[in-house]
Amino acid sequence: MDLSTFTDEQLDARRVAVLTEQERRRKLAQLPDDLAAMARDAVAAGCSPDDLLDRLTDALDPAPATTDQEV
Repeated sequence: MDLSTFTDEQLDARRVAVLTEQERRRKLAQLPDDLAAMARDAVAAGCSPDDLLDRLTDALDPAPATTDQEV
């Protein structure tokens, strides 16, 4: 790829795309550890592990939950 043929706008768009992808990969690697640490902190503070698991299960459910207000 000959970057010298790109316009400034094209170069900037590629730079933003690279930074965005690097951030996504960083989050992908870090978020599971962050979630585990948050769960440990929540349990240490007195949260019910069952409640945490229920909420996590709900969060991972691809079907959005509906409430009476949304119907």
